[in-house]
Order: sequence, then C-alpha cells, then structure tokens
Amino acid sequence: NFRLRPMLSLLALGLQAPVAGYDARRGIKIVQELASRSVGGPLPSSGTAGLKKSILALLEPFGDPALRVPDTEFRLIDEQCRLLEARNPARGADALEALQGCWKVRYSNAPPPSNGALGPVRGAAFQRVDVPSRTYTNELSLLGAALFVQLTATFEPRGPLALRVAFQTITFSILGLRLPPVAFPPGTERTWLLTYTDEDTRLVRAGVDGGRSTARDLGLLSREEGEAADSYLFVLTRATPSESSRAPAGLPSPLAPLARAAERRRLKAQLLEACGGQSLGAEAGAEDLRRVRDLSDRLAALTPTADPASSPLLCGTWDIVWTTESELLALTKRGLLGLPCTAAYQAIARTREGGAGPWAYSLDNAIEFDGGFLRVGSTCEPAASGGRVNFVFQSCAARWRALELPLPPVGSGWFDVLYVDEELRVCRDSRGDLQVCARRK
Repeated sequence: NFRLRPMLSLLALGLQAPVAGYDARRGIKIVQELASRSVGGPLPSSGTAGLKKSILALLEPFGDPALRVPDTEFRLIDEQCRLLEARNPARGADALEALQGCWKVRYSNAPPPSNGALGPVRGAAFQRVDVPSRTYTNELSLLGAALFVQLTATFEPRGPLALRVAFQTITFSILGLRLPPVAFPPGTERTWLLTYTDEDTRLVRAGVDGGRSTARDLGLLSREEGEAADSYLFVLTRATPSESSRAPAGLPSPLAPLARAAERRRLKAQLLEACGGQSLGAEAGAEDLRRVRDLSDRLAALTPTADPASSPLLCGTWDIVWTTESELLALTKRGLLGLPCTAAYQAIARTREGGAGPWAYSLDNAIEFDGGFLRVGSTCEPAASGGRVNFVFQSCAARWRALELPLPPVGSGWFDVLYVDEELRVCRDSRGDLQVCARRK
C-alpha cells in the first residue's frame, strides 16, 4: 500500500539508529573526549557494578525499554553513563570480540522505533552480533510479535573503539507472514562508538556521521538531526537465554505455513538462478560460491521434510545443477579424453523383497559425455532419523566411444541431505562439498 511507505521508511530508519559505524580519526577523538570528561575526578566508590546498577535503576520507572525520559532524568543517566565509559575495559580486538551474542536494548534517546517503540506502542528490541562474519541483525517485535522487523547490516573496524556499519536489508513480518526483504540504497552507513563493553553491558554512542539517511531523503528529519557520531546514546544488556532463543519470525499464526511455503519457493528460484550458467559450478567465482552457499543454508533452515534421509522423496533421478566436488568439476570442464561433458546425475532407488521387510537402497552416479560415460554404482543406507546417508561403492565403468572398460570400485563415504522436496535436493558430503540437484521430470 503506497500510503504505508512513509511509516515503513521511518521504521526502517529508526532501526538503523541503534547500530553505527565510524570514521577512525573522528571516532578516536570523540571516544577520548567522552572518557576525559570524567577523568581527573574521583570515580564513585560503588565501582563499575554500582554504576551499571544505578543506570538501570534510573531507567526502571520509564519501562523496559525506557520511553519518554524527561530531560532532567536523561542528564542524570548520561552522567552515570559517562562515568561508566571512563572505566571501559575493552580495547582494540577485545572490544570487537566482546560484542558477540544477543543484546537487548534497554534505552535510547534516538527517534522511534530505535528506542524499542513505534508511536505509543512499546516493543522489544534486540541486536544479534556475529563478529566472525562481521554482520549483525536488529530485531524489533511489536504487538506481541504481530509486527516483527529485521534489519541486517555489515560492519568493519574503524579505529580501536569504533565501527563503520553498512545497512543491507530490512524485512517485515506481519501476523507471521514474512514479506520479501528490501535492500537499502548504497551509502546507507552509520558510526558506532564502542564507549563501554563488558560481558553483560554495552554503551554505544551513535550517529549518521556522513552516511545516507532514508528519513532525511524523505524529509521526515532535518538535515542536521543525528549527524554527529555521538548524537545518540544506547544502553544495552546481554539477553537472557530465553530472550536470545526467541523465534525470529514472531508468534505462530494461521498464515505462518503459507509464509514459509512462499519463502521456500522464493529461495528455490533464487538458488537455481544463482547456480545457472556456471557449468555445474566449474566456472563459479568467489561471489558465486558465497551466494549459493548462503541461499542453500537459508533454504535448509526451511526444509519441509522431517528425517530427509529416510523420506521417499530422496528416491528418484536427480540432475546435478551445481557442485563444489573437484573431481566432477574437472570432468565437467575438461571432458573425457576430448569428449565434452553433457550431463551429470544421480539415481537413488529402494526395493523390498516380497514387498515386506527393510528397504534396500541403491545409488548410481553418472557423468555423460558426447560419446561416452563414467558410471559408479553403490549401495547406500539412510539413517532412520536426520539427513545422513552412508554409501559403499560396488561397481564402476567407463566408456570412450566404442571402448567400454570396467574399473575397480574403491571407497565409501556419506552425505547429509540438507533439503529435499518434490523438486529440489541440497546435500553436503563428508569432505564438505555442496551439491544442488533438481529432480528429473
């Protein structure tokens, strides 16, 4: 609905504020200034634990997260925060590593909904930081998760106590129905000053600091508001296990299964598109590899098939559309003694003697060439639960034009079925190779 765009744009902007990045020289100066304001005077005798308790006590009368804090109270909170910032134990790499995990926003003086609210409605705001991948997700849940918003971003260090953040996508879920993600325009970046970080508490000073602002572009905020790198204060505490394990899509709803099915269709289409034009993966570049792996992982999280290894859906003839298996890619790229590769597939079947008793499974791998083939036959045994399939090679044969030779079958292995349905199968084998297959019609 076109009339919803200003509200959604403001919501998107607000979610950006709790996170921020940094210009190194300016950031170092600001952080040093923040610390120096309290250096030289005696620190409270109550120490670090007392300061943290004092900050939360000052916020408590205004709810969780604290809203509509009067200026007089904010000055007291800010004063206690500056005293705590002077005790910041995290420096350099330690400051970065200390961000790992899920954090709950307890207060911010940034515009809504960065403060955990949308208009008069109080919600719950969390930030999930993954330091190894240099990514994080901001989550805002409102009206009992009837409205759920996720913002994804990347970050890079810019000095010993600051990051530069680039926003990537924002996704809305309404009554459990997850809408397609919307990408931020290039240059939507922020500054994030790490003024205090320990095992259970974070203080962040944040601002636009030269980055692009959607709300400014729409005229919802003045050009100067939030520009300074330390414009806004955020108080965060580490989320409890129950909070950090909260389901990312909000509360269940009658629309949730339909939403998951729609998301699966979308991801499957994106995955097949990402696999196309790469000669089964032989011509994939680094970005192609990253995208296919990312889409495969996201699709695996939505698999509709319980215990995929023992599911009847595993059986059938599967055309290999993409893989990282080096031997197969070498034959795909170079062919067999001058014969170009035309196809690669797997055939999985199961039978029962007399229609009763345990299933006996077979797995045949084949690479077809223009005038030849390479075929390997195996027996396989799917695990009763989960996705593990063990196999043992039983036969091998190669043909080059009119010459066909039996080859000694050697070896065994296993693969895990990450995703399988009526159309698509995604697996990862014992060597970590990924394989994407489409069911032959």
